[in-house]
Amino acid sequence: MNKKLIIMAACMTALFSSTAFMSCDDDHFNIDPLVSGEGSLWQNISANPDLSEFASILSRVYYSKSEKEVTDRTYADMLGSDQTFTLWAPKNGTFEFEKWDEMLKSGDRKQIWKVENELIRNCMTRYRHVLNGDKKEDIYLFNGKVADFDCGQRTINETDIIEANIGSGNGIIHMTDGSISYLNNMYEYINNHESLTKLSAFFRKFDKTVFSESASTQGPTIDGEITWVDSVTFLSNSYFNPFYLDAYINREDSNYVMVLPTDDLWDTEYEKMKSYFHYLPTYNQTVVTVAADGTSSSDVLTTKFTDQEIDSITDFRTCDAIARNLCFNANYQYGHDYKEMATEGACDSIQSTSGIIFYDPNSAALFNHVTPVRVSNGWAYVVDQFNYKMEDTWLKERKLEAEMMFESYDYCSIASYNLNNIGNPWNYLSAEEVAKLGPDFVKPDSLMEGRAIRIIPTRTTANPTVKFRLPNTLSCKYDIIAILPYNTSAGKPYQLRAYLNYHSTKANQDRIQLKPIEGVNGTGNYFRTKTPHVDEKGYLQFSDSLLLCSDYKFPVSYYGIQDAYVTLELNSYLLTSQRNTYTNEFFVDKIILIPKENE
Repeated sequence: MNKKLIIMAACMTALFSSTAFMSCDDDHFNIDPLVSGEGSLWQNISANPDLSEFASILSRVYYSKSEKEVTDRTYADMLGSDQTFTLWAPKNGTFEFEKWDEMLKSGDRKQIWKVENELIRNCMTRYRHVLNGDKKEDIYLFNGKVADFDCGQRTINETDIIEANIGSGNGIIHMTDGSISYLNNMYEYINNHESLTKLSAFFRKFDKTVFSESASTQGPTIDGEITWVDSVTFLSNSYFNPFYLDAYINREDSNYVMVLPTDDLWDTEYEKMKSYFHYLPTYNQTVVTVAADGTSSSDVLTTKFTDQEIDSITDFRTCDAIARNLCFNANYQYGHDYKEMATEGACDSIQSTSGIIFYDPNSAALFNHVTPVRVSNGWAYVVDQFNYKMEDTWLKERKLEAEMMFESYDYCSIASYNLNNIGNPWNYLSAEEVAKLGPDFVKPDSLMEGRAIRIIPTRTTANPTVKFRLPNTLSCKYDIIAILPYNTSAGKPYQLRAYLNYHSTKANQDRIQLKPIEGVNGTGNYFRTKTPHVDEKGYLQFSDSLLLCSDYKFPVSYYGIQDAYVTLELNSYLLTSQRNTYTNEFFVDKIILIPKENE
């Protein structure tokens, strides 16, 4: 069985960045009586001496389906067709014509795309929008930006309208005192910033242009093939979906605050983090399945990678570790706006879009006291250092619920057990001991919520074993702790042996017995819990925590591999002479994994 690591989940998120937000149905037959006119938009623009500079640009720029796909129709052709548009056309001498003209003359595709997207598409929209009365409306421009059309003030995004409602057969022209100001959204800002090329390159790997048949205008069918008068495409980026960043930073209708690492910071973090993602060419995982009748069967799952795939996986996981916790949705920070988020003491906590919570004062420190840059969908903080620790984000402690992670068992049966019913804890206390607790005693119940695994021996003399999956471990050091609720009915402690199964530098797993810290949590090969008890402060103890290993180094990463993982075995091993001292029926609540920074 050979399964590849799935790096990227398929996600086609519609972003109306390249063309229209609405249907392309034509409405020019429904002419507003206040605005009517002869000729097409192109005829009226090209005939107006005050718009000759804008007309020159329109006639030389070919309409693009995407940044990389250009059609054979100019914007002059489009504005001369039967499609309906409104244009806010800048008057000669009011906008940077020379700048745009030089960009076109350069012949550079990126420069031409900037002219198209930041000037032409930023000054037009579909359908008729008449300047009339005092109404205000949000206009979705042809590039997806949102503009404030204020009829009372006679402005579009604070750009003055000199002459309004110049009617044409297929739309309306408003002559403006300058072009509408273009504001990058967060994704555009990243892609255009000279110091953010590493972050940009990572994000752009997941870009995909998607054709939308429902939003496009169908033309005649030629030789059995449908043609399109107007092809509408959407920019989709699968890294922005909920499985990764969970922030659509290329959408205009959002409000994000984002910490953006410079290239120097990216390189530093990349070199530091890639050691946590050391993968093998082959992983062999033996999986044991226990049927309802107690019989078991095993299967070997094999995962293989080429050297090229290993390089790709390592690169992706390293970049993902840097990028995933950079973004915050300013609309969902418990009533705080973006200005408060960077102020120490203003926010008790803020949460990244991927779910990591930063608490005060670390929440304010994230922004490095950097002055934010306004983008069309939020605020950008360009930083040259990260003011948080790795263990606060991607290297975070993990608590694995035992009932979700157990894989196989021997010489026992397994039951899911409600921790609130773990036996009457007062059964093993004398009346005198209960009285000592006093009237102010408060029972700590934080560890008595949820469910645990109850390991029930098949017979009184059995030594049961249960195995747990520890998925997505990194190639680094770990502390591993088992949370073991007491068997209060038996009133006895546990004596356990523990084993780790993992790959070192070969395809097959090693089985390593863990040793307790002598005199602290056991002796020799045996881990031992305490006897159920009341602690020195008078608190009734319901569980024990066993430190199974400290700073234990896993040489191989399992992060993101579906069919390979570390396993932990716990075995209750009792000699006949020990059965009066220890119980072989035990409970497991959680396995806690605490990763450590590599040196």
